[in-house]
Amino acid sequence: MEPSRPNLLLALAALLSVCHAGSADPNKAHPHQGLLKKYDRVPPSSIGLGNLGVKDEDLRKGDPVLKKISLPGGFLRAVSIQDVHAPESVIFSAINDLPRYPKMVDGVVKCDVYKKEKSMSGMTTVCAEYMLKSHGIGLKYYMKHIYEPKKHAMTFHLDYERCSDLSDSVGYWYVQDMQDGWCRVYYSTDSQLPAFVPKMLKDVITNIGLKRSTSWVAARCNELTGFSGEAGDGAVAGAKGKGRGPLAKLLRKAILVAMLAGAWQLKTAVL
Repeated sequence: MEPSRPNLLLALAALLSVCHAGSADPNKAHPHQGLLKKYDRVPPSSIGLGNLGVKDEDLRKGDPVLKKISLPGGFLRAVSIQDVHAPESVIFSAINDLPRYPKMVDGVVKCDVYKKEKSMSGMTTVCAEYMLKSHGIGLKYYMKHIYEPKKHAMTFHLDYERCSDLSDSVGYWYVQDMQDGWCRVYYSTDSQLPAFVPKMLKDVITNIGLKRSTSWVAARCNELTGFSGEAGDGAVAGAKGKGRGPLAKLLRKAILVAMLAGAWQLKTAVL
């Protein structure tokens, strides 16, 4: 059953009231070295994402197919699977173009790279400062991304050498070449929202946040390749600035404390 509008607004207001950003500090270490288990750069089947009952015909419509998996300890794994008409190299060029995120991903106003290293094996590690902001609410955090082309994967987690407004964030991108001009893009993150948020509201926030975190990829790849295939609703929903009305605006505020590139457990969350 869908939550009623008044109850949804009250619950969102309560969620927003616990978000006390402003403790991020690049000169201080994070309070811990990771609460969530980091992802390995392995095929989706190796982490339980290979058989989720997703149909090829659903993916070719252009929308991300969203899945939620309960994990031990009360955590939630949110998964997006999407077919994109572009080569793997183009898809990862979009995903790894962090400075362009403010132009591509709703809510991101800053994504500045402050460290980049490349190993002899071709693995690239990039650290970036993110700033999310909407309607007077802002979050700042520092993320480490590890891209390994030979494994077709990129993982990310907080840079624990710097203090972020988020308690923790881990995630995973994987691109599978379907050998027909399309690639299957997997995106997965683990999270836990405050315990006082009703389950039905958690589902709303998770679904909207997850779709906004991934649907921009197809739109950006279409720009890069010139592919003019029909975009599904997901590609439209991922564009910056979409969604109007007071409920949509309030949802976007709530998503800022639960979305983007993952995650995530608030420092003030009741766990």
